[in-house]
Amino acid sequence: MTEIDVHEAKTNLTKLLVRVENGESFSIIHKDKVVAVMVPPRDVAQIKANDAYGQLIALRAKSPIGAVREVMDWKNEGRS
Repeated sequence: MTEIDVHEAKTNLTKLLVRVENGESFSIIHKDKVVAVMVPPRDVAQIKANDAYGQLIALRAKSPIGAVREVMDWKNEGRS
């Protein structure tokens, strides 16, 4: 992904938008830090899916539920 300084992005926004439309992606840099990312709309769905997957993995690490057999044992606990 190409990095572009915020001043250059402001100056060339229209040209950058055309390039994004054609499939390119850019990181906007301000004071040596990425502050924004320009990506084509088709990439947004993939980014959201990756983010959701990462959140699910983090949630599972915080509170692992166990194997299916263990869950079924919990469910059947106390039944005769």
